[in-house]
Amino acid sequence: MNNFVINTYCFTMLEDKSDNQDVLNKVALFEDMLNQNSFTFFDVDDFEIIIDYYLSVDFKSKAHEALKMGLTQYPNDIALILLKVDWLNSNQKFKKSFQLLKDIEYLFPNNVDVILSIGKLASVLDFPLVAEGYIDQAFSLVRNENESKEILSDIAYEYLQMGLHIKAVHAMKEILLLDPNNETTLLEIGVAFHESNQLEESITFFNDIIDENPYSYLAWFNLGTVYNAKEMWKDAMFSFDMCLVINEKFTAAHYGKASSYIQLKEYQNAIDTFNESFQFDHPHSFAYCSIGECYEKLGDFPKAIMFYEKSLEIDDSQSDAWIGIGVVRDLVNEPLEAKKFMNKALKLEPDNAEYWYIYAELLTKIGLKEEAEMAFKKVVELDPKNIDAWIDYSNFLFDNDAKNKAIDEVQRAIKKNKDQQDLHLRLVAMQIAEGNLTDAKTNLVSLQNNAKISCEQLFEIYPEAKNIPEISIVIELFNNKKS
Repeated sequence: MNNFVINTYCFTMLEDKSDNQDVLNKVALFEDMLNQNSFTFFDVDDFEIIIDYYLSVDFKSKAHEALKMGLTQYPNDIALILLKVDWLNSNQKFKKSFQLLKDIEYLFPNNVDVILSIGKLASVLDFPLVAEGYIDQAFSLVRNENESKEILSDIAYEYLQMGLHIKAVHAMKEILLLDPNNETTLLEIGVAFHESNQLEESITFFNDIIDENPYSYLAWFNLGTVYNAKEMWKDAMFSFDMCLVINEKFTAAHYGKASSYIQLKEYQNAIDTFNESFQFDHPHSFAYCSIGECYEKLGDFPKAIMFYEKSLEIDDSQSDAWIGIGVVRDLVNEPLEAKKFMNKALKLEPDNAEYWYIYAELLTKIGLKEEAEMAFKKVVELDPKNIDAWIDYSNFLFDNDAKNKAIDEVQRAIKKNKDQQDLHLRLVAMQIAEGNLTDAKTNLVSLQNNAKISCEQLFEIYPEAKNIPEISIVIELFNNKKS
């Protein structure tokens, strides 16, 4: 649900004491009028200031009184109407707010505040197509009228909330035309590019910014992030290094560079990079967790656990640290302790397929067959494209005297991953092992006719197939056909 931000006018006014005192004087006059049941003239601007103040300090009843009085005197003032919208929203009266805006839309068809507010409320009320239409209209009005970057920021935010990342990118580009060094937008547009999978476009975009301003550390950072997403680790590290040359205190670039090192399996370099970042900022839970993972990969299990625990001291909801400790406990032959820590991770992230996979393998190892089967089933439900998980799941079933079920699961996996030859080969091998030679031969012929496999691949999975005459005949015919 979108959050409507209450105007914080009065708080910003605190920066200027004289202006703030003027606000308080107007509020005092208004309250004296109410207390004495008298009449004091206030112009539209006065009402705006008074209502703004009450909304900012959450005096909703007083704001309502001021609104009623203001709209009685100035019924068609757009600023007061929009303040009433704010008041309705602050009281969760979104339907009334929406209806009010729709009622006045014909009076102000080109008012960007009205149109944008309708779009926001449509999103809140779960009318996504209506919301998108109004946000699009607001964007068009902003571009035509060259409105402020604040409104463009609102529009970009709404697009992001609705998952319309490409449109968000367009809005943020407009902001950067007005304010090329807007740091918030430079960071957000990088995320939007990534979420919309516009990786090539984002490389071009950030390189263009760098051509104009080679000292834009955020452009270099975003470029590094894109290269990481494209698995271009060396290019990513170069970009992060350039970012850090310009701004060595930018911790996110240290983390990005360290992540590149991890992907390259240069774990000590990753640890060193994380440690460098600690000179400039307090360690983040994520950083300690990543260091723990590096030490785990290096085989230094005591240090791995130490850093996983440091991560949890900062943030005990860091699920990767809990699963990490579980993995290490398993590696040092403490499977029951490992199970406890993995359970903690799964409670925090019950839909994490990777965690369930790790957990399933542990349960298999310690012989908890029913729990293991449930865990494997969870993995393939959450991540049906994980071929390794399907294979391990079917092998688990086959090895535990559930051969028909194993075959059924492989067939189910094939339906979801039709072009994965490993699954087809598993099916043939299991059918042979189960003595179902008719189906095995049929599937094998189909695979060979499509030139998807070689017989050697089948024998790697199920060597005993070499000794089965029916299968040997099929393979011989196939080999003769090829020659």
